[in-house]
Amino acid sequence: MKNRVLFLAMLSLTALAACRQGGPLRSFTVGEELAYIAFNSPDDFEQGAYQNASLLIRDGVYRIEIREGDNELWWGQWGEVYDNVVIDVDVAQLSERNENAYGVMCRVRGRVGLPVDTTGLEAPTDVFSSEQPTEEATESATAEATGAASMTEESAEEAAATVESAAVTDEPEADATDEGAAEETEEPDATVEAADATPDAEAEATDDDTEATAEATQVVTTILEPTNGDGYLFLIQGTGSYSIMRARGRDLTPLVNWTTSEHINVGPAENHLRAVCMGDYLAFYINDNFVADVTDSTYQRGQVGLAASAASRLGLLVDFDNLTISQVNAS
Repeated sequence: MKNRVLFLAMLSLTALAACRQGGPLRSFTVGEELAYIAFNSPDDFEQGAYQNASLLIRDGVYRIEIREGDNELWWGQWGEVYDNVVIDVDVAQLSERNENAYGVMCRVRGRVGLPVDTTGLEAPTDVFSSEQPTEEATESATAEATGAASMTEESAEEAAATVESAAVTDEPEADATDEGAAEETEEPDATVEAADATPDAEAEATDDDTEATAEATQVVTTILEPTNGDGYLFLIQGTGSYSIMRARGRDLTPLVNWTTSEHINVGPAENHLRAVCMGDYLAFYINDNFVADVTDSTYQRGQVGLAASAASRLGLLVDFDNLTISQVNAS
């Protein structure tokens, strides 16, 4: 998995608005359970270890540890691509500073992250973008570049054969007379000219070979670029605030700005989060209490993600457990 960082400038803002009064705009029912992740296996979720953060499955939980915070969001994503789901997860803040943020993501677009060392790995599958080169396209492009390199080698061999032919064909016939010998001496030596051409042909073939190989390498390099992290964020802070945000690359748009809620257990504590993504409707529940909802139709489907961001240089340690993904139906 690769370094997956999203600048979260809005985390430093703390709104003083009171909790929203009234109930949700829409009603829904929770349907069939689509997935349950207890984080007992290394294959349960995306993992990665980086210079300033790690996202690892440890002792039956998914732990995000940020050693030095600067308002960057670190996240992992995994599983099937979903459209309308309810996401439930237990989250426990273990570190002391409360201005940090963490939560769940839905409809996360792009590819799953890559390990830092991608040597020997196959190109990952893009779960969203139709413009991503397919495996067949990659093989075709690589074969095409390899074919081009073979052609240049054949061209070099043909040039060498031409040189040899020219050396035989243009060899002047011996003349017994002194005049003939003089003419032979003054006649331009085709063998020398052809021999001089050989290094050029080989050099040109080598350059073409190198260029073709570079093109093949470039195809693979392009495919291994990291994901953009588009999706919806449902976040809480240890201070007792929550927010719903839309991420587009490094640009974050608060759909529900930071708002305080009495339903959040403040400080190092445990909370249960529920994110509802149903059509263009997004709703946030904390400890089984409705706190906010909003409509947005930017993203229609994607993977589930878990995220955290540290505003303090002292970092953040947070655990996620009992991740449940269920079908949601309007009622």
